[in-house]
Amino acid sequence: MPLTVPNTAPFSGPQKMWLKGYLDALNSALTPSSIGNAVTAQAPAVSLPITILWGSQTGNSEMLGKKLSKALATKGHSTTLRNMADVTPADLSATSHLLIITSTYGDGEPPDNAAALHAALHAVDAPSLTSLSYSVLALGDSSYPDYCKCGSDFDQRLSCLGARRMTPIVECDVDYDKPFATWISQVERALSIAAA
Repeated sequence: MPLTVPNTAPFSGPQKMWLKGYLDALNSALTPSSIGNAVTAQAPAVSLPITILWGSQTGNSEMLGKKLSKALATKGHSTTLRNMADVTPADLSATSHLLIITSTYGDGEPPDNAAALHAALHAVDAPSLTSLSYSVLALGDSSYPDYCKCGSDFDQRLSCLGARRMTPIVECDVDYDKPFATWISQVERALSIAAA
């Protein structure tokens, strides 16, 4: 019911005119159609299901995965954060959007929790992943010659299995905050295009 100024209100003529104008503006802002339009404008176009995998020896990739999951959830996407140790290539066959955050351990090897998935994807019987879109964030330490090799391995192997890159791989040295923020921005743009 619209708000009005009663005829018996104890205001002078100019005061009633001002109050009527104010209430008219308030009433038009509160109409159901304008409320519906405001809600529609804030909602994301499409919520995409996104799987985030982390491979880590020290916990940095898991921590960044949690940050990424929260950032994408605020954009309206449905995110699932998983330890690589709990994932098989068959799981990836049923995934549409995949984001990988992994470190490299020792002389270019995958971290312990990523080793089984890394090996399974590189096996001759690895499944085709043509329905998968993905992006990789690789963590490392440039004092080692193969400092982002594990991330690069995943990036190249997924492409060989038919998956499509949403964004180019981003390699991070020990100070990963800035490249991580850049990667999130690239991923958000790619997902926005995919959801349109």
